[in-house]
Amino acid sequence: MMTKTEFLPYKTFQAKNNLTINIRPIQPDDTMYLIDIFEHMSSESRYSRFNQVIDHVTETRKWDVAQTIATADPNTNFGLLAFADLPSEPDPPIGAARYVKLNETVAEFAISLRDDYQNLGIGSFLLSELTQYAVEHGIKTLVAGIQNNNQPIWFIINKLPYQVIRRIDGNESNIEIDLTQPQIAAA
Repeated sequence: MMTKTEFLPYKTFQAKNNLTINIRPIQPDDTMYLIDIFEHMSSESRYSRFNQVIDHVTETRKWDVAQTIATADPNTNFGLLAFADLPSEPDPPIGAARYVKLNETVAEFAISLRDDYQNLGIGSFLLSELTQYAVEHGIKTLVAGIQNNNQPIWFIINKLPYQVIRRIDGNESNIEIDLTQPQIAAA
């Protein structure tokens, strides 16, 4: 069982543009980082992430939701933050991936990534790290509702080394990622 003071070590990743990305678990004082990521997502990216229009959100609402995420019990609501390692300025938060346990073995996952850091492999790395953590902590299935036309997330999901079950329901698909069934990579 993990407490808020037992953080995992940072992980480093080289993005496709050779930028160094540092990833660590979400911590209780990360509210502003989560808000910053949200504010750097376009209306289209927000719609893809939340499956609804999320414009004109009050500052109070942004703060409340971000604070709830940042201070949640990591045993049931675990998340990772990604930061760009910029040489001459503070490292900006650029993305987050998290899951919320629905029961002891099933969790719903989500990824948020700033528009200016998309298509660099960061979302793939975040989801890969999140699934690894989930497996190590007894999660057997990750689930999500995803828009059928959200090509970036489908690309990321299809790169995972696990069986994915997709049930199409109109413009959305409900997916289950079976973390007990690793797929063998093709040679």
